[in-house]
Amino acid sequence: MIEDIKYKLNLLNSEKPSGRPQASVLIAILNYGKFIESPELIYTQRSSHLSTHSGEVSFPGGKSDESDPSLFGTALRESNEEMNLNSKDVTELGKLNYLISRHKIEVNPFVASVDQPQVLKPNEEIQEIFTVPLDFLLDPVNIQRETIERQGGVWQVPTWTIKDQKIWGLTAMITVNFLNVCFDANIEILEG
Repeated sequence: MIEDIKYKLNLLNSEKPSGRPQASVLIAILNYGKFIESPELIYTQRSSHLSTHSGEVSFPGGKSDESDPSLFGTALRESNEEMNLNSKDVTELGKLNYLISRHKIEVNPFVASVDQPQVLKPNEEIQEIFTVPLDFLLDPVNIQRETIERQGGVWQVPTWTIKDQKIWGLTAMITVNFLNVCFDANIEILEG
């Protein structure tokens, strides 16, 4: 599975930066022990006291810093800061095309495997860390739809609810892109 994901991500055309401020998120696939047969993705819920995106479900990540060696380095640094992910146990598989957030930030999703067990601990920005089985995300029965306004249009965006958490908005759109590119899921984001 991991090699298939890497292959499919390599097929994406490289894109030019948007010129907007850049951020990176990490789509971390647990890939050790029982997770090799039943992989899960790591999500976080942001603390409710934050000024932006408070209480929202997201992938670990944040804005790039001049000290980061690359945008993937940004995703690793932020994942370490937010949830104590050891970057030595992470293997980069590739990058999805970026999305522009509602705050006009270029968000670059990197896909990686987490190859060793982790002791994940949330920092003050994170309220909860949880995992979602890939099979759950891929099962059409678990997909709901929500209407959002984005880029001057109205869209029907897939959402998932699991473990009292709702994956929606930009995080859901990134999840859909990941599932469509890497697993040929054909999940649609509908206009109207």
